[in-house]
Amino acid sequence: MKQSVAHVRHQERLWTIVCTDQGRCREMDDSIEMELASLASAERDRSFLLVKGLGGAVCLTYMVNTALVFPWYRRSPLPYVPSGRPQVDRVLRLLEGRPGKVADLGSGDGRIVCAVATQGFRADGYELNPFLLGYSRLLAHRKGLASLARFHRRDLFKADLKQYSNIVIYGEPVILRRLEQKLAEEVTSGSRVICCRYKLPTWAPTTTLGEGIETIYVYDKV
Repeated sequence: MKQSVAHVRHQERLWTIVCTDQGRCREMDDSIEMELASLASAERDRSFLLVKGLGGAVCLTYMVNTALVFPWYRRSPLPYVPSGRPQVDRVLRLLEGRPGKVADLGSGDGRIVCAVATQGFRADGYELNPFLLGYSRLLAHRKGLASLARFHRRDLFKADLKQYSNIVIYGEPVILRRLEQKLAEEVTSGSRVICCRYKLPTWAPTTTLGEGIETIYVYDKV
């Protein structure tokens, strides 16, 4: 038995007319309103997923900022600011040919410690943020530097600076004022202190490199 199908729109409804070869016809009511409701529901679902995705992205961004950028639980006034490649290169140039161990106070993601370790230095990084500390150790391991580059979760004011001939610091002025006294008491003669971006409040630098936020201040203890 053959059938023919025709679609007729009448009074905002879509009617499907099915007729057989025997002349019999029947009507099938496909409501346009049902179609519109279905489309509206699908649109609401897409909007919900979009809002949910945006909310997740905002939460993830906040979590990353809390874990990496902000001072860890306010125990340290040092925010995480990664060193640029030019700054790392200048630090390496200032350490070239110098003896002794290197300390990086507030070592962040460990890039300076690992960079000086590649030059054969034994280097220690001091960092309170456990996420940055874990990343630093992973970085040293992946570069094959675990025997030279070590990282400690310790307040930099509790670090024993007497054992280091070279000390690298990225610190805000508020922390450098406090740290200056510790450096005066513990840094030994012949040691070099390298301050990135900000200088020590009362010490006169031996030399400076770079300009603006990339400036490095060098202090040689006599």
